[in-house]
Amino acid sequence: MLKKTLYIIGNGFDIFHGVSSRYSDFKDYLADCDQTLHDNVIEYLSVEENWCDLETAFSNLDVDHVIDNAMQYLQSYSVDDWSDSFHHDYQYELDKIVSDLSSGLKSHFCEWISLLELPLSENLPCEALQIDKLEVFLTFNYTRTLENIYSVGDEDVVHIHGKSGQDESQIILGHSWSPEEIPDLNDVPNPEDMDTRIMEGNELVNDYFGKTFKPSDKIVSDNKGFFDSLNSIVTVYVLGHSMSEVDLPYFEQVVKKTSEDTEWIVT
Repeated sequence: MLKKTLYIIGNGFDIFHGVSSRYSDFKDYLADCDQTLHDNVIEYLSVEENWCDLETAFSNLDVDHVIDNAMQYLQSYSVDDWSDSFHHDYQYELDKIVSDLSSGLKSHFCEWISLLELPLSENLPCEALQIDKLEVFLTFNYTRTLENIYSVGDEDVVHIHGKSGQDESQIILGHSWSPEEIPDLNDVPNPEDMDTRIMEGNELVNDYFGKTFKPSDKIVSDNKGFFDSLNSIVTVYVLGHSMSEVDLPYFEQVVKKTSEDTEWIVT
């Protein structure tokens, strides 16, 4: 059966159904389980008070501040009490920060989404929406709200960024600034004159941006079959999605694959 309706689902959909899935909820969770990481996010990433822009903030790492704080561990080679550990202390401190803000933060995020409680369909805090469960769904949420509450079949739901219960490697979280566009900290005149420890530290910071990048083009390519199947869609409902810049490549793909006459209803 050809699908006529596409539902694009964002976090506002879950919030509407009483799921505590705001980034501000994640902020509170992180403060309870890892205060140091919580504080590092605030100190080194440009996040709003409620963390609603967390994914965009990944690309706004305050590199200068991170490096300045680690510099206290960069000992001069002429120091009197030189220790072999001084070869690595600076890089170690940098790695602690950038690893915390990349793999550490994502790990806690995956833990958090696995703990989100979904309401029972017979005990919703709102009136159920008039959703046709036989149509097709593109969800940016990690929860199984559609499947659990509206009995949508797994085969009709594309969790474009992964879903709760999957391996961390399958959960997508990050910014849209391609690492190729980010200046290489070691791209300087006469790099051979640079302290090896600083070069290694710069590589750690460079790697951070790759680890926190959301590869939208690859995700679109991996889901080519789904996007190609949208040529029969006559109506698109966007429910509770912020349509932020980081997710625009997916919307552009939907526009490309559907007809110019397709009706869009956004709420």
